Amino acid sequence: MLLGIKSRKILFWRHALVGSLAGLLVALFSWSRPELPFDVALWRALGDAGFVFLFVTLSLGPLSRLGTPALRLLTWRRETGIWFALLVLTHSLRVSGFALSEPGLALPNLLGLGALTWALILMATSSDRAVDYLGISSWKWLHQGAYVIFYLASLHGGYHLFLRYPNTPNWFRWPFAVMVIGILVLQTAAFIKTVRQQRIKAW
Repeated sequence: MLLGIKSRKILFWRHALVGSLAGLLVALFSWSRPELPFDVALWRALGDAGFVFLFVTLSLGPLSRLGTPALRLLTWRRETGIWFALLVLTHSLRVSGFALSEPGLALPNLLGLGALTWALILMATSSDRAVDYLGISSWKWLHQGAYVIFYLASLHGGYHLFLRYPNTPNWFRWPFAVMVIGILVLQTAAFIKTVRQQRIKAW
């Protein structure tokens, strides 16, 4: 999506705002788990905040197609996507030592690594310059991979929240489930509306 923002100052302040929100969210998630060691609470908070940013990024598209006020926020999707990638990159760096030492995590961590790799590719191409270089069609095709990230991240997070430690209380389980279902519902609703509009035009 071409934003046409040429001012570096505007771009800086947009990222400063979204980055501040990301930092605040990480702090709140971390503080909500005082029973955990700091390192564990931090990498969990980074992962949880990253998924929230992924949810926001992916929900703006279908919400805008449904004719909601989210259309005004659509231009912020690039910043939220970039900060999602930064959050999950930091999460993976913080948790890497634990993940390598724990048995039985190969597949869940492979899913997470796949999501991270694709997120970094999208982050690297999240600029008007990348759109100009790749061409709008190629760029759009590449960025459809955001939904691949969603499915991989959902499986990765779902395993750790519901299967790995089923008897350990984790309040983020249900917000996580609501966000996963919410994205699927929004995508379905936007698809149905698009089909109906195309059928009306065909008549």
